[in-house]
Amino acid sequence: MRSGGNRPNCDGPASAGGDHASIAGEKCRCDGKERDLLIQLIVSDLDGTLLNGGQRIDPEDRKALRQAVQRGTEICLASGRMQEELNQVAEAIGLSVHGISQNGSFVQTRDGRSLLRKTFSLELAREIYDRTAEYDELFSMVCFEHRLLTPEKRGIADRIMKRLFAPIEVSPEIRQQLGREFLPCKFSFFGDLELIRRMKRDLEERYSGEIDLFISDKDCLDVMPVGVSKGNGLQVLVHHLGLGPDEVLCIGDAFNDVSMFEMFPTFSFAMDHSPDGVKKKARMAAGSVAEAVHRVMVDS
Repeated sequence: MRSGGNRPNCDGPASAGGDHASIAGEKCRCDGKERDLLIQLIVSDLDGTLLNGGQRIDPEDRKALRQAVQRGTEICLASGRMQEELNQVAEAIGLSVHGISQNGSFVQTRDGRSLLRKTFSLELAREIYDRTAEYDELFSMVCFEHRLLTPEKRGIADRIMKRLFAPIEVSPEIRQQLGREFLPCKFSFFGDLELIRRMKRDLEERYSGEIDLFISDKDCLDVMPVGVSKGNGLQVLVHHLGLGPDEVLCIGDAFNDVSMFEMFPTFSFAMDHSPDGVKKKARMAAGSVAEAVHRVMVDS
């Protein structure tokens, strides 16, 4: 059984504009200081950053990104969502973008070239699936590169399904399916935050050194293979593009964005509504993607 996905909403026409020639001579006005600057890549989280609670893209954010592209800057979307969902957001803003999906499990260039794929081993995937089955009050999701599966709809399932732009397949036989065709890249759990925190402590103690965990939303825990993060995925993309850390602007609002802030700190922005623990890791804070872009890149 499949639950149909939604689509991101964005006002205005969706035609792409501008080319990707190099830019120089821009000025940065962050922290009240102005200096020469060359921003080649803007990296934005989706939920809570480029997408608001209604899964809408603010027209000002869309405009700011398109203006940056017209000046030669490239765009990357970095999210816990699947690449197919990133593609829908890119279509809504009318731009060709790079993608870091499933929290860094997969990295893809704007022309569709795969740079990175990371999944769980079959043994570890089955262990995690069995270990987390006792948390039956949470809505669970097993994530593959192109599929989202759940053993059953429970808890806040309906609310979560409305957030997604991709269908979720209900399959009670997920454990038996593991490894038959694909290996999972992520386990996600949704529900009460205190229960999520308890699960996080349990898994950290049991699988220390084997997994990485992120509270990626106010009601979501993501469990990843060790070493998988948005920051590591962005490092792969930046190396491929031949860029330096000071040529990257990154913005996000949750703990799964912290790795980007730590690896690319110079122009790292946390959203104003981010938890304090996230804000402390970013160099600056902003109320929107557009604000962050405008603070770094002055209109020419």
